[in-house]
Amino acid sequence: MPRNKNRVRIGAVFFAVCFTAAFVLNPLTRSAWEVKNAFYPSVKRLKQDIYPLIALPKFNAPKKRKNIVYIYLESLNSGYMDEKLFPDLMPNINALSPRLEFDNIHQNPGAAITIEGFFASNCAMPYIYNFDDQNKNIFYKNITCASDILHELGYHTYFMKGASLKFQKTDEYFKAHHFDEMKGLADIDIKANKTVWDGGWGANDDDMFDIAWEDFTRLSKSGQPFLQSMITLSTHAPDGIIPKACENMEYNFQGNSVRMLRAVKCTDMLVGNFIKKIRSSEFAKDTLIVIQNDHVVPYIQSSKETYDALIHSSKGGGMLFMMIDDDFEGVKIINSMGSSLDTFVTVLSYLDITNELNLGRSVIGSKSLYGNDMRIYSKAAALLRHLKYDEIKQRRSQ
Repeated sequence: MPRNKNRVRIGAVFFAVCFTAAFVLNPLTRSAWEVKNAFYPSVKRLKQDIYPLIALPKFNAPKKRKNIVYIYLESLNSGYMDEKLFPDLMPNINALSPRLEFDNIHQNPGAAITIEGFFASNCAMPYIYNFDDQNKNIFYKNITCASDILHELGYHTYFMKGASLKFQKTDEYFKAHHFDEMKGLADIDIKANKTVWDGGWGANDDDMFDIAWEDFTRLSKSGQPFLQSMITLSTHAPDGIIPKACENMEYNFQGNSVRMLRAVKCTDMLVGNFIKKIRSSEFAKDTLIVIQNDHVVPYIQSSKETYDALIHSSKGGGMLFMMIDDDFEGVKIINSMGSSLDTFVTVLSYLDITNELNLGRSVIGSKSLYGNDMRIYSKAAALLRHLKYDEIKQRRSQ
């Protein structure tokens, strides 16, 4: 009997070994493992793929110590500036001079909604927002962003929006990356003859720009360099919102009045007026103005014709990005390819602070990573919480 038991045990072990070997060596098993790694790569594999692309934070004090006014335009594609397609839709922004305009900037994965667009621009890394589990949206401090660099260089960092700072955890993101001052819906003084819109979740852009001008004057008089960033809301999907200042403004496309285009025209007027105030002020020569959309428009509900025309416009990749400064001469169009990750880095490059950061590269003096391998964006977003600059330095020194 003991011999029989031993034979059974040996047979069982032999069977288990053979079964395991057959399972492991099976082509279907290997294929399944490869698919799993493709969709859910290990942290080790992510580091192998992304670490070589990361530009470590290295920066200098700016040679041009300009104050920065950074205006994000909600979903406002560069195609709206196409005069042949939309004549006289954006006369104010189209007329800005002197300026540098970048007409080949593309939206990369991980920059498709407002908070992702902020993160991509400021941090030069993609961020994929989790709508299913809001608690998983954490903005880790292990990433150095443009605002962190400016803060360390002595800049006062400021942000304002007409919606709640709680929306998409905007406040948590900006707190994680050294914003000294933030204003949202609760901080905007809505006067008796002005109202919030769309269920009360956002304030009118004309109200926001009134406060932005007061704050610009205050910050300029302080003597401390500053970053004043803000975002408009009027051109928010699905069809835009019309501030009171533009209630009588019309715009027709193919014979029809289109609400979103009315909102675009209104935004152009409000932004244009705000910039004219800055440029006619005593602080103009000390101020660099940046205009960028947070992301491209996802859809226009009431006018498919407008949306189709817009996305097929000849104006580059749909991302609007330009800088206005009295130090420029005339209007210069730069056709170098870039992405959402490259915009703020390009601003830092213009100020001689740095030419690269994380996955961002200056469109002025460096080559963007955009277009090489689109998989890097999903991988980089998955790696965010695990990224360690010291570990990258150590690997490169070996």
